[in-house]
Amino acid sequence: MDKPIRKTLLGLAHKAAKQLGWDEDLRREAQLAFNGKPSLKDYTDAELLAWLWRLKEWGADIGIPLQCSVPAQVTRDRPTRAQIATIERLAASLGLSEQALTIFVRRTTGGVGAVQWLDRRGASAVITGLERWARGKGIDTRSKTAQALDILLGEDIA
Repeated sequence: MDKPIRKTLLGLAHKAAKQLGWDEDLRREAQLAFNGKPSLKDYTDAELLAWLWRLKEWGADIGIPLQCSVPAQVTRDRPTRAQIATIERLAASLGLSEQALTIFVRRTTGGVGAVQWLDRRGASAVITGLERWARGKGIDTRSKTAQALDILLGEDIA
């Protein structure tokens, strides 16, 4: 990628972070969680494009130049809706605040600062950790649907 286009993309990334309400520290933390590099200058061209598309997914209103195609890996590693829903359900069953969940996610994943920055592997680790924690407290970790089916079928073992 030539320098003028890369410079434009770097500017778009900073603009998007401001639109999302991030300060410098939060932006760097998100970039580190995304691919292990806190500074955009260390991103390859492909990583920078993937980062911009991720920012758009999170709600940034930026226009990416037409010559920059959507990288295939952008959506491939995002947590599934089911994973996000499971994390939310388990966190609620444990009575975790958003701040407490963020701390749990950071400890479980070794540094990812928020649920929204998880990849599928990180989401699985968080789910496993929340399930263990909930079971340790005697909380039924099955989905509401599974609980209802078990009751309906007379197999409630919780």
